[in-house]
Amino acid sequence: METLNVIKKSIVITFVSIILACGAETLAAIVFIPAFTATWPDANDIEHRVNIQSNDEGKESGIIFGDEQHDSDSDKRGDLTGKFDGLNIEITIERPTGNITYTGKMIPTSDEDHQIIRMEFSSNEDNLILEF
Repeated sequence: METLNVIKKSIVITFVSIILACGAETLAAIVFIPAFTATWPDANDIEHRVNIQSNDEGKESGIIFGDEQHDSDSDKRGDLTGKFDGLNIEITIERPTGNITYTGKMIPTSDEDHQIIRMEFSSNEDNLILEF
């Protein structure tokens, strides 16, 4: 039992030492905080855009809102709501033909620069790639 306690203490001390040695940048890399609020063009359709906003930008997780816009297809227009958690994102768009829910991943510039440059979504109807 004493050996187990010594091992636990060693693990905690090692982890804390690594964090202290690497500094605050390591902590920021461990807890991903995205920056993504913008109007995002569809990588596969120049007439299609998705406006994503959040009052929780700069936090690890939160709620998003916005709208979908399309220049010539009225079926691809509607309000959206959703959520994000780290790099995971989910949006539901209220289209005239029925709601569609997309789930996906946000792709940042790098591990150090958390500005999102691409979002890749899938749904039961189609895939969506938003790229800045």
